[in-house]
Amino acid sequence: MPHALHSSAARALCRALMAAGLLLPLGAAASPAGDALRRLLGDDWVTRDTSLADLGIREPVVLSNSDARQEFYLPVPRGVPIADATLDFDARYIKGEPGRASMVLWLDGVPQTAQRIADGEGSAARKLNVEPRIRETGFLRLAVDWQSEIALRQCESNRATANALMISPQTRLSYRYDASAINSLDEAWSTLPGKPVLMVAGAKLDQQAFDSAWRMGVAMERNGKRVTVKAFPAVGDEIDTRGLQAPNGLGQVPAFAALAGGDKHKLASPAEIGALLVMGAPAVSGDVVIADAALRARYNEALDALQAQLAQDADAAEAFKAWRQRRMPLAGQDLPSKEIRLAPLGRQAVIAVAADAGAQGAGAFDAAWRRILVTRQAQVKAAEPPQPLADNGLRLTALGGSSASFDVVARGDWNANFALAAVSSDGNMPDELVMDLAAAPGASATRPVASVFWNGILLAAKQMDANGQPERLTARVPGYALGLNNAVRVTFQRQPVSVDCNEIPQGYPVNVLPTSYVKPGRAEPDGTFVGLLPLLAGKPQLLVPDTYLADAPANLQRVIGIAAASGLSATRATLSLTPAGQAAKPGSPFVAMEVALDGAKPMVKVTDRKQLTVDGKSAPWLDISGLDRLSTAEVVRAGGQDGLLWHTLGQQPVIPETPFVLNRGNIAIIGAAGPLAWIDSANPAAGQ
Repeated sequence: MPHALHSSAARALCRALMAAGLLLPLGAAASPAGDALRRLLGDDWVTRDTSLADLGIREPVVLSNSDARQEFYLPVPRGVPIADATLDFDARYIKGEPGRASMVLWLDGVPQTAQRIADGEGSAARKLNVEPRIRETGFLRLAVDWQSEIALRQCESNRATANALMISPQTRLSYRYDASAINSLDEAWSTLPGKPVLMVAGAKLDQQAFDSAWRMGVAMERNGKRVTVKAFPAVGDEIDTRGLQAPNGLGQVPAFAALAGGDKHKLASPAEIGALLVMGAPAVSGDVVIADAALRARYNEALDALQAQLAQDADAAEAFKAWRQRRMPLAGQDLPSKEIRLAPLGRQAVIAVAADAGAQGAGAFDAAWRRILVTRQAQVKAAEPPQPLADNGLRLTALGGSSASFDVVARGDWNANFALAAVSSDGNMPDELVMDLAAAPGASATRPVASVFWNGILLAAKQMDANGQPERLTARVPGYALGLNNAVRVTFQRQPVSVDCNEIPQGYPVNVLPTSYVKPGRAEPDGTFVGLLPLLAGKPQLLVPDTYLADAPANLQRVIGIAAASGLSATRATLSLTPAGQAAKPGSPFVAMEVALDGAKPMVKVTDRKQLTVDGKSAPWLDISGLDRLSTAEVVRAGGQDGLLWHTLGQQPVIPETPFVLNRGNIAIIGAAGPLAWIDSANPAAGQ
């Protein structure tokens, strides 16, 4: 009997391995192509790299004080171990002042390397191996210490020197991770690269897929990503094949052989697209995909064609069936309505969004709800950002501000960062900032000063009593200080004391108390971009020409950029298509892109994408043609509704290289670097 049980278990194991394609049927002969496909079936490793430039740091970071420290937070998959990770630290130094100077690099709070700096100038580049472990924070913390011992006495100030370290934006973290270790939508969102790819079915989309795509793109942009929209390739498209090599054993298959060699290749058959899927080529890969019926049909067409080329090799055909079942489940069945799912796509793990789940997906991946997405799939009936702002305000501790005290010797900063949506609701916007502060007395008779900033704009300051008791500082929050992402900073400054310069100055505690809060006020439209923010955060309309669907990727890229810049709600907005030659009639606050508006009287007119006119009260302020790669945005009123009207200028519409916010005046002219000119028609002299 024990032998019978053992034999039964063995047979069950064999059947399971055969079903997975890891064991050949009795009598079948292995083939090189079949072996190659089985190896691919077991390969889940994904390679990623992230540079400081990808995080928005465009210029070198310069450390020049005698004692300076800078920290960088480089994203890694949260909860997933990384392997073969290296940090390429790229920097140069200049040492023009006598004395000892040194640089120390730290990773996750552990010193890694130290270097004594010689006189003159040179490279401070270093390659560091990163410990392969799980980081629950989702970040690798890089700290750079720069020290120039130029002080003659202990009490001398930390000042700028002629010794400087320039940290390049090309400082880069490279690593691999096992995609099969990602087990939840939350983890998948945390693994998105700095420039994720949003994949759609093709150059032409239906309204539903287009609608979901722009919403998910905005959700990623507001999470600090720079989204690229790609269409799944079709026969006749030219793709980039640099670095693409057929796996050993598959080079004799016609579809794989056609892709080998060269930098560019024009796709000649659906089977070649199937080969790209098997190889995990960038041309067919995405980080977030709008999984509509059209994309599923494209997957199946490509995979069926490749299956036909493998039909003569029984082993390869069986191995490919196993690969297809495990690695391409999105080709097997449509996603249910309103579903978001973590699914394999080749060796990748991608976030698949049902064609009708864009608004729900964008809401579910909001910072308020994202951490609860601990499953691989979810059906989201509704997901709106919470609206906690009541008449009595919202505490800054609820927005991420710390309530812990900290010591200040000469200067110390307290920071809180939050999205505008977290402090605005029902037409209300931040109106007043109430800060409760406390400071302990110090040795100096000079009282400390507290200064409050909103997005770098000084709102208020006071000299504190510094008796350890709470002190209140109240400031109005002007509309021009608001942005889509907001940073509140409190700077404490003390006068350090050292008797006869023989003692080391000591720090004394200060505190931003947890009773500090933001108070709301009713925002009224004032004809400016800032005045539109609360309206576009409500239930606005997105008005675009119906022709946008025919060239979806390029138009989606522009819609995502303008929606993010204007504060258009990705969860509450409705998409309306305007037929060619007709004027749109807004029924709510709106963002209109290249459409005529019934009853609108815009100051900015773009004719045939060639001529730009900006009308003044009695004569045009500007009448010019010959411009290219520009766009315009203007606050207008149509049908009793306030909104934004956008036009492109030139036959090659530009996509700004960096994100921006429309927060000045009521007219902007936008180029590749973002807004190039701002105009406030109520005060044209304020334009720059």
